[in-house]
Amino acid sequence: MKKLSRAVSKLKPEEAFIYLSKALKLKEQGRDVISFGIGQPDFSPPRHLIELAKKALNDGYSGYGPSLGLPELREAIAEFLNESYGTDIKPEEVMVTVGAKTAVFMGIISLVEPGDEVLIPDPGYPLYESAIRYAGGKPVFVPLNEKENFRLSYESFAEKINERTKMIILNYPQNPTGSTLEEKDVRDILEEAERRGIVIMSDEIYDRYSYDAPHFPTISYEGWRNLLYYVNGFSKTFAVTGWRVGYLVTNRELIEKLETVANNIYSCPVTFVQKALADALEEGINWFKPIFEEFKARRDIIYEELNKLKGVRCVKPKGAFYTFPDVKGIQEMVKARDTVELVERMLYETGVLALPGEAFPGNLSKGHLRFSFALPRERIREGIDRIRRWIEAFKTS
Repeated sequence: MKKLSRAVSKLKPEEAFIYLSKALKLKEQGRDVISFGIGQPDFSPPRHLIELAKKALNDGYSGYGPSLGLPELREAIAEFLNESYGTDIKPEEVMVTVGAKTAVFMGIISLVEPGDEVLIPDPGYPLYESAIRYAGGKPVFVPLNEKENFRLSYESFAEKINERTKMIILNYPQNPTGSTLEEKDVRDILEEAERRGIVIMSDEIYDRYSYDAPHFPTISYEGWRNLLYYVNGFSKTFAVTGWRVGYLVTNRELIEKLETVANNIYSCPVTFVQKALADALEEGINWFKPIFEEFKARRDIIYEELNKLKGVRCVKPKGAFYTFPDVKGIQEMVKARDTVELVERMLYETGVLALPGEAFPGNLSKGHLRFSFALPRERIREGIDRIRRWIEAFKTS
């Protein structure tokens, strides 16, 4: 086999899935593993959605569909967003994709050319850097200020913009830090981008997990059609990560081009799943309210428990279901070279998994771990307690 192309060689894996495999192997060996690793909701999909999926299969939704997605789902998404956020999105401005990841990847390879600069958060979700490099672009990291709760701000982005800036990628609530954007920052960033002719790609997959203030989406900006590529999906809110259905909103001209891209890559999203989700959106998401309250309570618990650990400094996340504590003190106590070694030892010696900061591109992720709190309260407490006892054993020895 000849060597891989230069473009494909630039792609990097998302390490959350690598560590997921390690945790699963330990479980197969009979170990009790408490995983704060993969970002996957632990609740079951709503029962009515599962029944709707069965009905769609029984009704014959098992063949090809349009590359842009079923018309009824595109319409349902537009109505759902308009009702949620007071926007005026048309169904023809919506595209259904095979997961939100695909929406991000297609947008980057369709808009970024060799030499273009793309501003991305530091630390940030791995896909952004990977896809930018694949397209021949240059990722420019915008540091998130840990002293300001990892706040994404207009000022931090504005100072990085130059004549080569093609795109700014926003992600809020954010993975891995759980930070978010305030309405003023959203408006200021979009106004500056519109003035300079810069594309905004906004990944808002965690919009329903905003704990301390209502989420202000980029699609609420009046001039969004001039610059916005909005990404969202169903996996985090409906707990259907394996169903692989995301969506994007952008102007009609770009939608037409993306249809060709999607047609070449995957033909169409799964049809029976789309039909089920279209019907489910019509029923609303009032069922999600108690789930939201549960996740907010978990956020408070993990924040308090982590800050009790010697050698840990934890910022309280405002959204998503992640926290990104500074663990340099633990790293020093157990004499780990980096957080990769720290995570490996913690997993095999305590049965607790978190993700190393180095799994998230940027310069500020070192010395941090990402904890997903998408697991029951008692497991959160038990997992942190195992880490506490592990640290104390090192102190004693």
